[in-house]
Amino acid sequence: MGLCAKVGILEEVILGGAVSKQSGARPSPVQPKRATRHYPALDGLRGVAALAVVAYHVTLYFQLSYVPAHAYLAVDFFFMLSGYVIAYAYDGRLSRSMSVPRFLQVRLIRLYPLAILGVCGGTIALLVRSRLDPALHAGAVLQAALANAFMLPSTALLKIRPLAFPTDSPLWSLAFEIWVNLLYALLFGILTRLVLTIILTVGAVLLVWAAIGHGGLNVGFDFTDLYLGGIRVVFPFVAGVLLQRVVINRFGRSMTTKLAHAALFPLILVLAGPHFGGGIYDAVAVIICFPAILCLATLAPAAALLDRTWSALGALSYPLYVLHFPMVVVASTLAHQHHLQGAMLYTAAIGTFAAAVAVSIVAYNIYDVPFRRALTKRFVSPAFALPLPTLSPRKAGLL
Repeated sequence: MGLCAKVGILEEVILGGAVSKQSGARPSPVQPKRATRHYPALDGLRGVAALAVVAYHVTLYFQLSYVPAHAYLAVDFFFMLSGYVIAYAYDGRLSRSMSVPRFLQVRLIRLYPLAILGVCGGTIALLVRSRLDPALHAGAVLQAALANAFMLPSTALLKIRPLAFPTDSPLWSLAFEIWVNLLYALLFGILTRLVLTIILTVGAVLLVWAAIGHGGLNVGFDFTDLYLGGIRVVFPFVAGVLLQRVVINRFGRSMTTKLAHAALFPLILVLAGPHFGGGIYDAVAVIICFPAILCLATLAPAAALLDRTWSALGALSYPLYVLHFPMVVVASTLAHQHHLQGAMLYTAAIGTFAAAVAVSIVAYNIYDVPFRRALTKRFVSPAFALPLPTLSPRKAGLL
Protein backbone atom coordinates (compact mmCIF):
# COMPACT_ATOMS: atom_id res chain seq x y z
CA MET A 1 0.00 0.00 0.00
CA GLY A 2 1.40 3.38 -1.01
CA LEU A 3 2.05 6.42 1.11
CA CYS A 4 -1.01 8.09 -0.38
CA ALA A 5 -3.34 5.40 0.89
CA LYS A 6 -1.92 5.58 4.40
CA VAL A 7 -1.54 9.33 4.69
CA GLY A 8 -4.34 10.69 2.56
CA ILE A 9 -7.65 9.11 1.71
CA LEU A 10 -7.23 5.83 3.60
CA GLU A 11 -6.45 7.75 6.75
CA GLU A 12 -9.81 9.46 6.52
CA VAL A 13 -11.60 6.20 5.69
CA ILE A 14 -10.10 4.13 8.51
CA LEU A 15 -10.45 6.85 11.12
CA GLY A 16 -14.03 7.33 10.06
CA GLY A 17 -14.75 3.61 10.15
CA ALA A 18 -13.08 3.26 13.53
CA VAL A 19 -15.77 5.32 15.21
CA SER A 20 -18.79 4.48 13.08
CA LYS A 21 -20.35 2.16 15.65
CA GLN A 22 -20.28 4.61 18.51
CA SER A 23 -23.44 6.60 17.86
CA GLY A 24 -26.89 6.34 16.33
CA ALA A 25 -27.62 6.32 12.61
CA ARG A 26 -28.31 9.57 10.80
CA PRO A 27 -30.42 10.35 7.76
CA SER A 28 -28.43 10.12 4.55
CA PRO A 29 -28.69 11.87 1.19
CA VAL A 30 -26.45 9.19 -0.34
CA GLN A 31 -26.35 5.43 -0.36
CA PRO A 32 -23.86 4.09 2.19
CA LYS A 33 -20.79 2.62 0.55
CA ARG A 34 -17.30 1.56 1.53
CA ALA A 35 -14.54 3.42 -0.29
CA THR A 36 -12.03 1.00 -1.75
CA ARG A 37 -10.20 2.78 -4.55
CA HIS A 38 -7.27 5.08 -3.99
CA TYR A 39 -6.23 8.05 -6.11
CA PRO A 40 -2.49 8.73 -5.71
CA ALA A 41 -2.55 11.17 -8.65
CA LEU A 42 -4.74 13.47 -6.54
CA ASP A 43 -1.99 13.58 -3.92
CA GLY A 44 0.45 14.48 -6.68
CA LEU A 45 -1.76 17.39 -7.73
CA ARG A 46 -2.03 18.52 -4.12
CA GLY A 47 1.75 18.53 -3.86
CA VAL A 48 2.16 20.49 -7.10
CA ALA A 49 -0.39 23.03 -5.89
CA ALA A 50 1.47 23.49 -2.59
CA LEU A 51 4.77 23.96 -4.41
CA ALA A 52 3.07 26.56 -6.62
CA VAL A 53 1.91 28.53 -3.58
CA VAL A 54 5.43 28.52 -2.13
CA ALA A 55 6.86 29.58 -5.50
CA TYR A 56 4.33 32.40 -5.64
CA HIS A 57 5.21 33.72 -2.20
CA VAL A 58 8.96 33.34 -2.73
CA THR A 59 8.98 35.17 -6.07
CA LEU A 60 6.58 37.83 -4.78
CA TYR A 61 8.32 38.62 -1.49
CA PHE A 62 11.82 38.44 -2.97
CA GLN A 63 10.55 40.71 -5.78
CA LEU A 64 11.93 38.54 -8.55
CA SER A 65 11.38 39.35 -12.20
CA TYR A 66 9.04 36.38 -12.68
CA VAL A 67 6.03 35.63 -10.50
CA PRO A 68 3.63 32.77 -11.39
CA ALA A 69 0.74 35.14 -11.86
CA HIS A 70 -2.13 32.80 -11.02
CA ALA A 71 -0.48 30.45 -8.52
CA TYR A 72 -2.79 31.72 -5.79
CA LEU A 73 -5.53 29.71 -7.52
CA ALA A 74 -3.88 26.63 -6.03
CA VAL A 75 -5.89 27.45 -2.89
CA ASP A 76 -9.14 27.12 -4.84
CA PHE A 77 -7.89 23.81 -6.19
CA PHE A 78 -7.17 22.71 -2.61
CA PHE A 79 -10.79 23.46 -1.72
CA MET A 80 -12.04 21.36 -4.63
CA LEU A 81 -9.76 18.46 -3.72
CA SER A 82 -10.99 18.75 -0.15
CA GLY A 83 -14.63 18.49 -1.20
CA TYR A 84 -13.86 15.42 -3.29
CA VAL A 85 -11.84 13.65 -0.58
CA ILE A 86 -14.29 14.52 2.20
CA ALA A 87 -17.22 13.12 0.22
CA TYR A 88 -15.18 10.05 -0.74
CA ALA A 89 -14.07 9.32 2.80
CA TYR A 90 -17.02 10.44 4.94
CA ASP A 91 -20.28 10.18 3.01
CA GLY A 92 -20.60 6.52 3.92
CA ARG A 93 -19.51 7.01 7.52
CA LEU A 94 -21.84 9.92 8.21
CA SER A 95 -24.72 8.14 6.49
CA ARG A 96 -24.27 5.16 8.81
CA SER A 97 -23.49 6.39 12.29
CA MET A 98 -20.50 8.74 12.61
CA SER A 99 -21.41 11.67 14.85
CA VAL A 100 -20.62 15.29 14.04
CA PRO A 101 -18.42 15.75 17.15
CA ARG A 102 -16.39 12.67 16.23
CA PHE A 103 -16.08 13.83 12.62
CA LEU A 104 -14.80 17.22 13.79
CA GLN A 105 -12.44 15.54 16.24
CA VAL A 106 -10.89 13.42 13.49
CA ARG A 107 -10.54 16.43 11.17
CA LEU A 108 -8.92 18.58 13.88
CA ILE A 109 -6.43 15.82 14.67
CA ARG A 110 -5.54 15.81 10.99
CA LEU A 111 -5.22 19.58 10.60
CA TYR A 112 -4.39 21.22 13.91
CA PRO A 113 -0.89 20.02 14.92
CA LEU A 114 0.86 21.59 11.93
CA ALA A 115 -1.37 24.68 12.08
CA ILE A 116 -0.24 25.32 15.65
CA LEU A 117 3.38 24.83 14.58
CA GLY A 118 2.88 27.41 11.84
CA VAL A 119 1.43 29.89 14.33
CA CYS A 120 4.37 29.30 16.67
CA GLY A 121 6.90 29.88 13.90
CA GLY A 122 5.25 33.10 12.80
CA THR A 123 4.86 34.30 16.37
CA ILE A 124 8.55 33.76 17.16
CA ALA A 125 9.53 35.70 14.04
CA LEU A 126 7.23 38.58 14.96
CA LEU A 127 8.44 38.65 18.57
CA VAL A 128 12.04 38.91 17.37
CA ARG A 129 11.02 41.72 15.04
CA SER A 130 9.23 43.48 17.92
CA ARG A 131 12.60 43.84 19.67
CA LEU A 132 13.89 45.78 16.66
CA ASP A 133 10.76 47.66 15.57
CA PRO A 134 9.22 50.09 18.10
CA ALA A 135 5.96 50.12 16.15
CA LEU A 136 5.46 46.41 16.77
CA HIS A 137 4.47 45.53 20.32
CA ALA A 138 4.98 42.07 21.78
CA GLY A 139 1.57 42.21 23.42
CA ALA A 140 -0.13 42.74 20.09
CA VAL A 141 1.84 39.83 18.62
CA LEU A 142 0.71 37.51 21.40
CA GLN A 143 -2.88 38.70 21.02
CA ALA A 144 -2.79 37.89 17.31
CA ALA A 145 -1.14 34.54 18.01
CA LEU A 146 -3.87 33.55 20.46
CA ALA A 147 -6.63 34.38 17.99
CA ASN A 148 -4.87 32.66 15.09
CA ALA A 149 -4.24 29.55 17.19
CA PHE A 150 -8.01 29.19 17.49
CA MET A 151 -8.38 29.71 13.72
CA LEU A 152 -9.82 33.19 14.27
CA PRO A 153 -8.76 36.38 12.45
CA SER A 154 -7.09 39.14 14.42
CA THR A 155 -7.03 42.94 14.20
CA ALA A 156 -4.10 43.26 16.62
CA LEU A 157 -1.47 43.82 13.93
CA LEU A 158 -3.45 45.62 11.24
CA LYS A 159 -1.13 48.64 11.43
CA ILE A 160 1.81 46.37 10.63
CA ARG A 161 0.16 43.75 8.42
CA PRO A 162 -3.34 43.90 6.91
CA LEU A 163 -3.55 40.10 7.04
CA ALA A 164 -6.39 38.36 8.88
CA PHE A 165 -3.88 35.75 10.12
CA PRO A 166 -0.68 37.79 10.56
CA THR A 167 1.27 35.04 12.31
CA ASP A 168 0.86 32.66 9.36
CA SER A 169 -1.20 34.02 6.49
CA PRO A 170 -2.10 30.69 4.77
CA LEU A 171 -4.19 29.81 7.82
CA TRP A 172 -7.03 31.93 6.42
CA SER A 173 -7.81 29.10 4.01
CA LEU A 174 -7.41 26.46 6.71
CA ALA A 175 -9.94 28.32 8.86
CA PHE A 176 -12.46 28.24 6.02
CA GLU A 177 -11.58 24.59 5.42
CA ILE A 178 -12.50 23.72 9.02
CA TRP A 179 -15.72 25.73 8.89
CA VAL A 180 -16.88 24.23 5.60
CA ASN A 181 -16.04 20.74 6.90
CA LEU A 182 -18.18 21.40 9.96
CA LEU A 183 -21.06 22.70 7.86
CA TYR A 184 -20.81 19.65 5.62
CA ALA A 185 -21.20 17.37 8.65
CA LEU A 186 -23.94 19.42 10.33
CA LEU A 187 -26.03 19.68 7.15
CA PHE A 188 -25.17 16.26 5.79
CA GLY A 189 -28.72 14.94 6.08
CA ILE A 190 -30.11 17.59 3.72
CA LEU A 191 -27.21 17.84 1.26
CA THR A 192 -28.97 16.05 -1.58
CA ARG A 193 -27.82 16.46 -5.15
CA LEU A 194 -30.52 19.07 -5.73
CA VAL A 195 -29.48 21.11 -2.69
CA LEU A 196 -25.81 20.84 -3.62
CA THR A 197 -26.59 21.88 -7.21
CA ILE A 198 -28.40 24.98 -5.96
CA ILE A 199 -25.49 25.86 -3.66
CA LEU A 200 -23.07 25.22 -6.52
CA THR A 201 -24.96 27.57 -8.82
CA VAL A 202 -25.09 30.33 -6.22
CA GLY A 203 -21.42 29.76 -5.46
CA ALA A 204 -20.50 30.05 -9.14
CA VAL A 205 -22.37 33.35 -9.46
CA LEU A 206 -20.66 34.74 -6.37
CA LEU A 207 -17.28 33.49 -7.56
CA VAL A 208 -17.65 35.22 -10.93
CA TRP A 209 -18.76 38.41 -9.17
CA ALA A 210 -15.77 38.32 -6.83
CA ALA A 211 -13.31 37.51 -9.62
CA ILE A 212 -14.48 40.17 -12.05
CA GLY A 213 -15.25 42.77 -9.41
CA HIS A 214 -11.82 42.50 -7.80
CA GLY A 215 -9.69 41.83 -10.85
CA GLY A 216 -9.07 38.21 -9.89
CA LEU A 217 -9.36 35.78 -7.01
CA ASN A 218 -6.21 36.77 -5.14
CA VAL A 219 -8.45 37.93 -2.29
CA GLY A 220 -9.82 36.76 1.03
CA PHE A 221 -6.66 36.74 3.17
CA ASP A 222 -6.70 40.37 4.35
CA PHE A 223 -8.91 41.23 7.30
CA THR A 224 -10.90 43.76 5.30
CA ASP A 225 -11.86 41.30 2.55
CA LEU A 226 -12.01 38.09 4.56
CA TYR A 227 -15.62 37.58 3.44
CA LEU A 228 -14.28 37.00 -0.07
CA GLY A 229 -12.44 33.97 1.28
CA GLY A 230 -15.85 32.55 2.17
CA ILE A 231 -16.97 33.12 -1.38
CA ARG A 232 -13.86 31.39 -2.73
CA VAL A 233 -14.50 28.21 -0.76
CA VAL A 234 -18.17 27.60 -1.64
CA PHE A 235 -18.03 26.69 -5.32
CA PRO A 236 -14.86 24.55 -5.37
CA PHE A 237 -15.72 22.58 -2.23
CA VAL A 238 -19.27 21.82 -3.35
CA ALA A 239 -18.01 21.03 -6.86
CA GLY A 240 -15.60 18.50 -5.36
CA VAL A 241 -18.42 16.84 -3.40
CA LEU A 242 -20.67 16.66 -6.46
CA LEU A 243 -17.88 15.36 -8.68
CA GLN A 244 -17.36 12.50 -6.26
CA ARG A 245 -21.05 11.73 -5.74
CA VAL A 246 -22.28 12.11 -9.29
CA VAL A 247 -19.62 12.14 -11.98
CA ILE A 248 -16.84 9.94 -10.62
CA ASN A 249 -19.05 7.62 -8.61
CA ARG A 250 -21.34 6.96 -11.59
CA PHE A 251 -19.06 7.09 -14.61
CA GLY A 252 -15.44 6.88 -13.52
CA ARG A 253 -15.14 4.14 -10.93
CA SER A 254 -13.76 1.53 -13.34
CA MET A 255 -12.23 3.75 -16.02
CA THR A 256 -8.46 4.23 -16.09
CA THR A 257 -5.91 5.64 -18.50
CA LYS A 258 -2.20 6.15 -18.10
CA LEU A 259 -2.54 9.56 -19.69
CA ALA A 260 -4.32 10.69 -16.52
CA HIS A 261 -0.96 10.83 -14.73
CA ALA A 262 -0.23 13.86 -16.91
CA ALA A 263 -3.01 15.84 -15.19
CA LEU A 264 -0.34 17.83 -13.35
CA PHE A 265 0.71 19.53 -16.60
CA PRO A 266 -2.55 21.38 -17.26
CA LEU A 267 -2.62 22.31 -13.58
CA ILE A 268 0.88 23.79 -13.84
CA LEU A 269 -0.10 25.63 -17.03
CA VAL A 270 -3.12 27.19 -15.33
CA LEU A 271 -1.21 28.22 -12.19
CA ALA A 272 1.85 29.51 -14.05
CA GLY A 273 -0.08 31.21 -16.82
CA PRO A 274 0.85 34.76 -17.79
CA HIS A 275 -0.76 37.73 -16.14
CA PHE A 276 -3.72 38.35 -18.41
CA GLY A 277 -7.47 37.91 -18.36
CA GLY A 278 -7.84 39.12 -14.79
CA GLY A 279 -11.03 37.94 -13.17
CA ILE A 280 -12.29 36.12 -16.24
CA TYR A 281 -9.16 33.93 -16.36
CA ASP A 282 -9.53 33.05 -12.68
CA ALA A 283 -13.25 32.28 -12.93
CA VAL A 284 -12.76 30.04 -15.97
CA ALA A 285 -9.87 28.27 -14.24
CA VAL A 286 -11.87 27.43 -11.13
CA ILE A 287 -15.26 26.72 -12.73
CA ILE A 288 -14.13 24.84 -15.84
CA CYS A 289 -10.44 23.88 -15.79
CA PHE A 290 -10.10 22.59 -12.23
CA PRO A 291 -13.08 20.18 -12.36
CA ALA A 292 -11.75 18.78 -15.64
CA ILE A 293 -8.24 18.33 -14.17
CA LEU A 294 -9.65 16.65 -11.06
CA CYS A 295 -11.76 14.25 -13.10
CA LEU A 296 -8.78 13.41 -15.30
CA ALA A 297 -6.55 12.66 -12.31
CA THR A 298 -9.05 10.18 -10.85
CA LEU A 299 -8.60 8.04 -13.97
CA ALA A 300 -4.90 7.41 -13.29
CA PRO A 301 -4.12 3.69 -12.81
CA ALA A 302 -1.59 2.30 -10.36
CA ALA A 303 2.03 2.92 -11.36
CA ALA A 304 4.71 1.89 -8.88
CA LEU A 305 7.26 4.71 -9.16
CA LEU A 306 4.74 7.42 -10.01
CA ASP A 307 2.48 6.40 -7.13
CA ARG A 308 5.38 6.71 -4.68
CA THR A 309 6.23 10.14 -6.08
CA TRP A 310 2.64 11.37 -6.02
CA SER A 311 2.19 10.03 -2.50
CA ALA A 312 5.32 11.77 -1.25
CA LEU A 313 4.20 15.04 -2.85
CA GLY A 314 0.82 14.65 -1.19
CA ALA A 315 2.37 14.03 2.22
CA LEU A 316 4.60 17.07 1.74
CA SER A 317 1.80 19.37 0.61
CA TYR A 318 0.11 20.23 3.90
CA PRO A 319 3.20 20.86 6.06
CA LEU A 320 4.76 22.86 3.23
CA TYR A 321 1.65 24.98 2.76
CA VAL A 322 1.23 25.69 6.47
CA LEU A 323 4.86 26.25 7.45
CA HIS A 324 6.54 28.10 4.57
CA PHE A 325 5.12 31.61 4.95
CA PRO A 326 7.00 32.83 8.06
CA MET A 327 10.27 31.53 6.60
CA VAL A 328 9.67 33.32 3.30
CA VAL A 329 8.84 36.62 5.02
CA VAL A 330 11.89 36.50 7.30
CA ALA A 331 14.31 35.44 4.55
CA SER A 332 13.04 38.00 2.02
CA THR A 333 13.17 40.78 4.61
CA LEU A 334 16.78 39.95 5.41
CA ALA A 335 17.63 39.78 1.70
CA HIS A 336 16.24 43.26 1.09
CA GLN A 337 17.87 44.68 4.21
CA HIS A 338 21.22 43.46 2.92
CA HIS A 339 20.44 44.85 -0.57
CA LEU A 340 20.90 41.55 -2.35
CA GLN A 341 20.53 41.81 -6.10
CA GLY A 342 20.96 39.72 -9.22
CA ALA A 343 22.39 36.24 -8.74
CA MET A 344 22.69 36.67 -4.96
CA LEU A 345 19.00 37.51 -4.66
CA TYR A 346 17.99 34.52 -6.78
CA THR A 347 20.30 32.26 -4.77
CA ALA A 348 18.68 33.43 -1.54
CA ALA A 349 15.22 32.85 -3.01
CA ILE A 350 16.05 29.34 -4.19
CA GLY A 351 17.68 28.57 -0.86
CA THR A 352 14.56 29.72 0.97
CA PHE A 353 12.38 27.52 -1.23
CA ALA A 354 14.63 24.51 -0.56
CA ALA A 355 14.74 25.28 3.17
CA ALA A 356 10.95 25.41 3.33
CA VAL A 357 10.74 21.97 1.70
CA ALA A 358 13.40 20.55 4.04
CA VAL A 359 11.77 21.97 7.17
CA SER A 360 8.40 20.62 6.06
CA ILE A 361 9.80 17.11 5.60
CA VAL A 362 11.43 17.19 9.03
CA ALA A 363 8.30 18.60 10.68
CA TYR A 364 6.16 15.92 9.07
CA ASN A 365 8.44 13.08 10.16
CA ILE A 366 9.40 14.06 13.69
CA TYR A 367 6.39 16.13 14.78
CA ASP A 368 3.23 15.72 12.72
CA VAL A 369 3.17 11.93 12.33
CA PRO A 370 4.05 11.07 15.97
CA PHE A 371 1.70 13.74 17.34
CA ARG A 372 -1.24 12.68 15.20
CA ARG A 373 -0.60 9.03 15.98
CA ALA A 374 -0.64 9.78 19.71
CA LEU A 375 -3.79 11.91 19.47
CA THR A 376 -5.56 9.25 17.43
CA LYS A 377 -4.60 6.55 19.92
CA ARG A 378 -5.75 8.69 22.85
CA PHE A 379 -8.95 10.24 21.55
CA VAL A 380 -10.21 8.06 18.70
CA SER A 381 -9.28 4.40 19.13
CA PRO A 382 -6.00 2.69 20.04
CA ALA A 383 -6.87 -0.11 17.63
CA PHE A 384 -6.97 2.33 14.72
CA ALA A 385 -3.93 4.48 15.44
CA LEU A 386 -2.43 4.37 11.96
CA PRO A 387 1.25 3.47 11.55
CA LEU A 388 1.80 6.58 9.43
CA PRO A 389 4.98 6.16 7.40
CA THR A 390 7.86 8.60 7.27
CA LEU A 391 8.37 10.82 4.24
CA SER A 392 11.57 9.92 2.39
CA PRO A 393 12.23 11.87 -0.81
CA ARG A 394 14.82 9.30 -1.93
CA LYS A 395 12.46 6.33 -1.56
CA ALA A 396 9.73 8.33 -3.27
CA GLY A 397 11.93 8.89 -6.30
CA LEU A 398 12.25 12.64 -5.70
CA LEU A 399 16.03 12.47 -5.29
